[in-house]
This record gives sequence, structure tokens and C-alpha cells, in this order.
Amino acid sequence: MKRITLRLTHAPALRIDARELLPARLAQLDARDISALALWHGAERINVGDLFAVDIEEGKPHVPQLVFEGDMQRFDRLGSRMDAGHILINGNAGDYVGAQMSAGTIVVDGDGGSFAACELSGGRIEIRGNAGDFAGAALPGDMDGMRGGTLVIHGDAGARLGDRMRRGTAIVFGCAGAFVASRMVAGTIAIAGRVGEHPAYGMRRGSLLLLESAWPATQRFAENSSDIDVFWRLLVPTLAREGGAFAMLSRAHAPRRLRGDAAVQGKGEILLPG
Repeated sequence: MKRITLRLTHAPALRIDARELLPARLAQLDARDISALALWHGAERINVGDLFAVDIEEGKPHVPQLVFEGDMQRFDRLGSRMDAGHILINGNAGDYVGAQMSAGTIVVDGDGGSFAACELSGGRIEIRGNAGDFAGAALPGDMDGMRGGTLVIHGDAGARLGDRMRRGTAIVFGCAGAFVASRMVAGTIAIAGRVGEHPAYGMRRGSLLLLESAWPATQRFAENSSDIDVFWRLLVPTLAREGGAFAMLSRAHAPRRLRGDAAVQGKGEILLPG
């Protein structure tokens, strides 16, 4: 397979829709064909070669790999609808990174914009910096957010993390903004740091794990004494593999459990340090 490196040589003045730059697709092309691919720069049609230097290495990875070198903050939809391969972004990424992705891996060695991993259904997205609002959420006008896969944010997440989330796992090592897990239907969100106002607003099912004991308490959730030892023993190894604060969970007691959101007759849960 090929390892394709796109090295940014000219930063665009306007935002670029980069959804066509996928590892499996580019692996079928040579450097000249990749350079000739069209991108939209506002109302202007430009080529990949106008912005990037293209380098191809043959035979090293087992899956097609695509590497972006440079600040990709103005490039939106990197890895959108990706179903195979690996993307490494050595810098910041724009909005919608990994949107509607179904398989493969994306690593952002910087910050991600808004709507990262929105409607993710499979694969893994790792953001080593901060993420913007609506990570793992639904696209505007859609009813379903993240539906599978794993999203890991090593920094902070913005507001509405996991909005309308239906399945999968989202892990944040830093803090999260307001309305985390809002309108959540299923899945797991784990936050190591503080969260903003109105956590789990409108939550129907799913689990929100908060490691920080100081959190905005709400009357929409009530203490529940159900035995969750089996669920806890299954959840802990998945989170502990990510390391950091979550590695300590293997030595922690079963958490407190709050049930709600009572305002929508929800059966979701907020798990807090015991």
C-alpha cells in the first residue's frame, strides 16, 4: 500500500472542502493525478497541486495512509465519509473532521474545529489538542449523532459534546463545555475534567461518566441504588486502555449513579466518583 504525504506549501485565503482527499481514493492515483484533483476555494476551482507538494512512498503500510503536513485549520471535512485507511494530520484541522466516517483511523496532532466526528459510525478519531463545539453530535437538521466508533480528545471539548449521540464511546481528558450529552439516546461519554452547565440535558438513555467531583448539580437526575458492578467491570477496561486519569479506574470503587433526565422520562445515567 501507499503512504501519501500532502505538504502544505500555500495556505488558502478561504476555506476548502477537502472531503475528496481520502486515503483509499488517493492510493489508486500517482502523484501527477493527485496534484490535478480539483478543490473548491470559495467560487474558484483550484488543484491540489496549487496548495500541496505531493510525495508517495510505496509498500510500507498495510493500509493506505494519507499524511497532511502543515496547518489544516482552513480545510473542512478531512476524512469525511471515510471507510478505510489512516489519516494523520500534523497540525490543526478544520470543521467536520471525520464527519460520517464508518471505518479507519484519523489522528489530529493539534486542534480540531467544530462538529468533529459528527455522525461517526465506526473507526477511531483521536484529537491530541482541543475540539470545538458539537463533537460527536448530529449534523444540523439530522436526528442522530455519533452511532459507533471511538472519539478521543486529549484536550478540552466545546459545547454540546455528544448531542443526540446513539452509540459509541467519546473520551475527553480535559474539560467539556455546556450541554454535554444533551439529548443523548445511547452510548458512553467519559470526561476527566470539569463540565459546563446543563450536563445530560434531555438525556433518554446512555452513560455520562464524570471523574471530576465538582460538577453542576441538577434536579433533573435522582440518586439510584441499582447494582451496576457488572456494567462497571465491563466499562473500566475499555476506558483504562486510554491511559491518563482513566487508567486509575481499575482501582476505583463503583461510582455513584444518578438516573434521568426526569423531564423527558429518560433512563440515562450520570456516573460520579464514589
